[in-house]
Amino acid sequence: MSYPYLASTPGLQYNYSLYAIPVGWLIGMVPLWWAAPMANRACRGTYDNANPTNSWANIDAKPIPQQLKGRIKRAIAAENNTHTNLPLFAAALVAANAAHVDASSLHFHASVWVISRIAYTLAYIFIEDRKKSAIRSTLYGVGVLSCFALIVKAAKKYSALPW
Repeated sequence: MSYPYLASTPGLQYNYSLYAIPVGWLIGMVPLWWAAPMANRACRGTYDNANPTNSWANIDAKPIPQQLKGRIKRAIAAENNTHTNLPLFAAALVAANAAHVDASSLHFHASVWVISRIAYTLAYIFIEDRKKSAIRSTLYGVGVLSCFALIVKAAKKYSALPW
């Protein structure tokens, strides 16, 4: 099934792209929501919600299995990275919406960003082999390129306006 066919199905001719922004925020939060209970399950009191920054800064001193400790650290890094990249995505999506980029392009690029961020987060947390870490970097690049594509599409629309 092709994307244009899917975009022409009833309901998808409307613009739902801005919903991807809160979805992106949720994608960013999931690693934290996973890491905090996992850390406390492995060693009671590791994550202290009253002082979260120190919780993660002191994780090396906790008796947590090394593999899990690495995954927790990478989950927190993935959470931080998603929230660092979310403003770029939101700005690109808002610019494209303001420029009246077609809904199918908005949906496609928003979907690519969301899917790439989910895959990136999973890759970040669970890929431990340095050789396979390029997968994570590739997924990161796919998400950034989808943002740039939205910005370019918006710029093309704006360039056609008689300023």
